[in-house]
Amino acid sequence: MNKYIKLTIGGAISAIGIYFAFKGENFGELIHQIKEVNITAFTIGCFILLSSCIVRAYRWKLIMDPVEKIPLHDVFAATMVGYFGNGILAFRLGELLRAYSVTAGRKMSTTQAFGTVILERILDLLMVIVLFIIVIPWFPFDHSGIRFAFYIFSGLTFVLIVGVFLSSKYNLMERIGKMDLFQKGIGQKIFFICDKVFDGVTLIKKTNHFSIIMASSVFLWSFYFVATYYLLNACGIPQDLVSTGIILVLGSIAIGIPALPGSAGTYDAGIKFSLIVVFGIASDQALTYAIVSHAASYFPFVFVGAVYFLLGSVSLKDVKKDSLAP
Repeated sequence: MNKYIKLTIGGAISAIGIYFAFKGENFGELIHQIKEVNITAFTIGCFILLSSCIVRAYRWKLIMDPVEKIPLHDVFAATMVGYFGNGILAFRLGELLRAYSVTAGRKMSTTQAFGTVILERILDLLMVIVLFIIVIPWFPFDHSGIRFAFYIFSGLTFVLIVGVFLSSKYNLMERIGKMDLFQKGIGQKIFFICDKVFDGVTLIKKTNHFSIIMASSVFLWSFYFVATYYLLNACGIPQDLVSTGIILVLGSIAIGIPALPGSAGTYDAGIKFSLIVVFGIASDQALTYAIVSHAASYFPFVFVGAVYFLLGSVSLKDVKKDSLAP
């Protein structure tokens, strides 16, 4: 699909999200609600979210260890560069930027590192499913919109994981590579890229740190849970542990909807809608939380990521060249 068509579709989705997020709101009251946000709780939430990046970087380092042992600081820097990229670039190009940043000057290829990034996201999807299973007795299945969204999310996650498992078990990539279509020219180049990415996705089979990787995933999402709890309280929405878990699950689904950089519009509309429907929160207070939690997971990450991006002198042109090299 042409990149301009993708940008148009993403922009349209974001515009619709922004429209529904702010539709009918009293902006004077909204500004008042934002001014009433507890700065201490908000700051703690931001700090916890930033700290979680260290855990994410450590998990990513363990995943890449079978190919190359990269210092934790370098992996952390690449992680933040990725967040910076996702915050300012469309099509989640930050993930590719992250992969290039961690492999610059190393033997590991960008495409293989990109595969490990995909593996990381699969692990995150699994954690959302686990969290959902924990809160399933209280999950709002009675609302058709939320039920439909979670069924789609769960279905795509299941298909992705099963697809990777079967492809690995039956060596499908090797069989595909022997097809005439992928023996020369552009077909060969496309297969090379896909094969390297798939190698990264399945790298967890070669690690000696499987249990630590899974434990770090639980630890990472514990950070997200606590941060969500503090941000809810910062907005004057005290919730119990179950409610916090439900909001974290719904927020994870909302942030995955394709849109402009930073999930503009879609996250805000999704979270506002969830708080109103599931917990009966007033519209202006629900939107306040959506804006505040979005800001907490956006501005600190983009700022820190920008610093590492400038220090590392990563070039998008080099990213494209490296990722396509056979």
